[in-house]
Amino acid sequence: MVESRWWMEADALDRVLDELARSQTLIAPVRLGAEVVFRPVARAADVCRDYVNALVPPKRFFLPTPERLLRYHFADGQPVLDRDEAEAQPITLFGVRSCDVAGLTQLTAFFSGETVGQRHTADGPFLRRRERTTILSVVCQKPGDTCMCVCCGGGPALESGFDWQLTELAKGWLVEVGSVRGRELAGHFAAELQPARDDAVREKAARVHTVVEEFHRHSALRVQTMAAGRMVSQGRLSPPFWAELGERCVECGGCAFVCPTCSCFNVADVPAMGEGDVALAAGLEPAAPGGPTAPPRTGAFERVRLRDNCVLAGFVRQAGGVYPRASCGERCRTRFFHKLSWQCVQRAGALGCTGCGRCTVVCLGGIGIDRVSAMMTRELVAAKEADA
Repeated sequence: MVESRWWMEADALDRVLDELARSQTLIAPVRLGAEVVFRPVARAADVCRDYVNALVPPKRFFLPTPERLLRYHFADGQPVLDRDEAEAQPITLFGVRSCDVAGLTQLTAFFSGETVGQRHTADGPFLRRRERTTILSVVCQKPGDTCMCVCCGGGPALESGFDWQLTELAKGWLVEVGSVRGRELAGHFAAELQPARDDAVREKAARVHTVVEEFHRHSALRVQTMAAGRMVSQGRLSPPFWAELGERCVECGGCAFVCPTCSCFNVADVPAMGEGDVALAAGLEPAAPGGPTAPPRTGAFERVRLRDNCVLAGFVRQAGGVYPRASCGERCRTRFFHKLSWQCVQRAGALGCTGCGRCTVVCLGGIGIDRVSAMMTRELVAAKEADA
């Protein structure tokens, strides 16, 4: 929840960002040609301010791919772990939109084990990166044609999940503090902050209200979450419905790779660059395509985490070569169950979609979550008409 509210001038924000860039790694949106990407910046002047959102969410700084989990070598035929590298310096992530903050909140709950009530499964590498990262989000005031955050509780503004939430006003910025770290940051930059007046708080509320009203008036990409969630949860969608989605899906994985809440990954042991050598045993089939058929005994190796996707056939393959969800339609059903079902809402506390709209942009088959939700709603209407 918001702890306190402050106001600062526009040039004061630049001074804050300049100091953060000098003292740690500052990651912010930068325009490269026609695209906006999040990347480290050296000064506030490098930050892109007139953007809707980046196509690639900043979750890649928390879930890099590939990510080395550990490194080991062999001594007398036995694996020996190499010493970990020194911890990286703190990071400040500026300019992230509310839909991505909401996605990061879900990822944090998942990788901490909170979502499934199993804290002992907490993912150390993810949580260490999250712990050293300060989130300075910016309220979105000009949503794009594919934005759907209003339908999914992902924006345009939030009540939690950030350290600072900034809203650009006619004069200056409203700064809302949402964490202990945010409070400490406000103390550090106390000279740049003033207590927020009531008119600044009202202006922020009016701007958010305007965004929501504009969305409801003009958006053609509205996620029908109630109807879709009910149909998915109750298993009321027929096999032909999912088969149609499977036919339209090209299995590229783009939807999951740009989704701020998707957490699927795989782990593999691979030779370290130029150091490992895996000899294949003749006549044996690898346990995984391209994998070794015999354990290595020499060289240096790395265990890496790679981003994966539940729509891809290889992700659901089990030991022995069994595919529990053999068709693409079945895998699409799994994906949308985890995005829209009320069972998942009960477990995670929110829909698995934060309304960023990226899947609509990248889907080659035209089955982004907005269109699939609309298809589900039409299926519900058709079923009611048939029963009448």
